[in-house]
Amino acid sequence: MMEPEARRGERPTYRKPYPAYIDQIPLPPGFKVPNFTLFNGEDPHASSVEHIGRFSQMENVFHDYYYGIRPEITIGDLAALKQSEDEPAQDFITRFRKLKMKCQIPMEERHFIQMAQAALKISLRKRFDGMLFGDLAELADKASKYEELLREEQQKRNSSKGTYYESPSSSIHPVEAESEDDTEVT
Repeated sequence: MMEPEARRGERPTYRKPYPAYIDQIPLPPGFKVPNFTLFNGEDPHASSVEHIGRFSQMENVFHDYYYGIRPEITIGDLAALKQSEDEPAQDFITRFRKLKMKCQIPMEERHFIQMAQAALKISLRKRFDGMLFGDLAELADKASKYEELLREEQQKRNSSKGTYYESPSSSIHPVEAESEDDTEVT
């Protein structure tokens, strides 16, 4: 119930929500207290319409962010996803995983893995055709390692021939060992 003073147009007195001794604690050096402006209806430069307008704007931003309609990702969208030739497998699978999380259609994980596997570039598809993976992380790991091998192989092919150095071969000296049959115990 409201106090009688508030009904007659007077405002109730403001009380701080903490004990008074808190105000006596010194602030750290260089600290500036932020200037919060409260709408109290007495400021001639801010009308209630402006205040409500600012609140409405803030409310719209809130609703757009939290309740905005986000396009639903379908199985068709995931199936149409392809890895580009210059995109690392790790980046592609991360992109696939992010879109997969927005897909609301329930499906077994192995089907998502097969979709991602089929969307890899041809060199990776050839390598992993028919292989089964436990999860997308395993696929990403194996694909990244295989891409690294392909890069190394390509660098070896592109390097000039004849610059390879063979390490000196170590010589092997045969060592004779006595067998138990040859030694007699007296």
